[in-house]
Amino acid sequence: MKLKGPTIIVLLLLSCGAAFGQTTVKLGFLGHDKQTQYCDYVQITVEKSYVVTGVHFLAAPGSVTCFSEPGLNGVMAGIATNIPAATGLPVTGPVATFADNTYDEEGGYMGACGCAEYYISKLRPSTAQEIQNGVSGWALYTNFGGTAALQNFGFTTKQLGNNNANSADTFDLNLN
Repeated sequence: MKLKGPTIIVLLLLSCGAAFGQTTVKLGFLGHDKQTQYCDYVQITVEKSYVVTGVHFLAAPGSVTCFSEPGLNGVMAGIATNIPAATGLPVTGPVATFADNTYDEEGGYMGACGCAEYYISKLRPSTAQEIQNGVSGWALYTNFGGTAALQNFGFTTKQLGNNNANSADTFDLNLN
């Protein structure tokens, strides 16, 4: 059996944390417009068993422009996998795929929507070359009433939050 490049990368990434049983990364979100750094960010942990857990933070500490209620963060659960480029999805290669309950956590603010949020994210920040070439690092899908649709996508970053530049978050519908 011959292993392909992306499979080897997934195995290497996950095996690097194997001695400790897990790998944890924190990633921010840059919009597909290459300008909007979103308020929210995630901390993703990939367990040795490929199970993904984490926290979706609505804003960086001290943010004054972003919606931020102390303790009002989403939790995530999913798996690490490899999505082949041939699928045509916005994010491919070694990724974390996870459901997120942030909308439910914001229920008192937004009202209960009954939405299901599902992210696909690379497990590292997007490179300058990937951003220049439009190679997405994250995508958000929303399922409302049984129909799932791409809601937003962009690039992963090392920047956590947006330094009070705006009040946008990844839930904002902006596919233009």
